[in-house]
Amino acid sequence: MKLMTGTNTTLLNISVLLLRCTVGFILFVVGAGKVLGWFGGQGIEASIDIFVTKMGISAILAYLSCYTEFIGGFLLIVGLLTRPAALAVMINMLVATLVMLPNGFITGGASYPFSLLMSSIIILLTGPMAYSFDALLLNRRDTIAAA
Repeated sequence: MKLMTGTNTTLLNISVLLLRCTVGFILFVVGAGKVLGWFGGQGIEASIDIFVTKMGISAILAYLSCYTEFIGGFLLIVGLLTRPAALAVMINMLVATLVMLPNGFITGGASYPFSLLMSSIIILLTGPMAYSFDALLLNRRDTIAAA
């Protein structure tokens, strides 16, 4: 019964790990497609062209967005520089949500970046927790007190 009523530090750490890895994996795969052409993506030049011509976003911001997804996703997976990576992803997904929102939350695709935005906010607030390179480098096994 304690599982349903109490706070279990190990399960909380595993939950944040799963969230970090899921969000990081999605961002890494999409970013790798945009930057390197992996996983069926078109590569950086085609990605930048889409941002600039179809969305009206400057090339500098387009490069920043593509590399934020690629590098930020990797950093979230391994839990290294987790909060800065989550902040960068959060800003990127906020802009993506706002760009897509006029076309509709569901039909225009804004729900996808919105879910990543909210997930990155949770990661930013919780931090990397115990199962991360951040915790390893800081020599911390548990990042919260047991309840």
